[in-house]
Amino acid sequence: MLDTFIRILNEGWGWMFLRGAVMTLFISVFGMLLGVIIGITGASIKLNGPRWLSGLVSLYTTVTRSIPELLIIYLLFFGSIQPVSDLGSWLQADDLVNRWFPAAVGIVAIGVISGSYSVEVFRGALQAIPEGQIEAAKAIGMSPLQRLRRITLPQMTWFALPGCNNVWQTALKDTALISLVGLVEIMRAAQLGAAAMREPLAMYLIAGFLFFVIGAASQALFVVAERFAGRGMKAVV
Repeated sequence: MLDTFIRILNEGWGWMFLRGAVMTLFISVFGMLLGVIIGITGASIKLNGPRWLSGLVSLYTTVTRSIPELLIIYLLFFGSIQPVSDLGSWLQADDLVNRWFPAAVGIVAIGVISGSYSVEVFRGALQAIPEGQIEAAKAIGMSPLQRLRRITLPQMTWFALPGCNNVWQTALKDTALISLVGLVEIMRAAQLGAAAMREPLAMYLIAGFLFFVIGAASQALFVVAERFAGRGMKAVV
């Protein structure tokens, strides 16, 4: 087996996996950022928005979490490929548009999926902030921006980090599904390597190892982030 791995690296597949890992991180990070924006916005609407808008957010989270992730990716891809292709032709930038289209679909898909879970994560985090702190801040004359910066954001971040960690790990693994629309990330690199080298077990073991390394490193970063965000927080809450 060791000889097989050495042969795979000598054939240049190590660089293919490295590029795939970079693409996996790119899709995951930007998709998660979009999901966090959706989550915070949706949570704020559910807690403080009008009833009809809150209902739309609830419909979005229910529908998105009920549909398989792969189906969401297919719907986004095949629902937008023709308009995007027409736009590329009109702009005379077919190559550029077509090259980045799968990545854009991946980011939007991961964002939509992770956002549906992040809404509840941030809603719970916002509800966990003691109401008395907000009332006290108003009583001493803090402006809404000061309350947001000094009370809401720090505590919301601390309360939300464990849930965001779970959402991130799921989003990271969901990037493997984007390979089905042509994006070369870790899983697609493994598929191409398995077909070319006729060593599927070795290729998929490498893919699994890369996902494990990224996931373990992410877990460690979230632990550090929780400790940093929680400095002095336990004494407050």
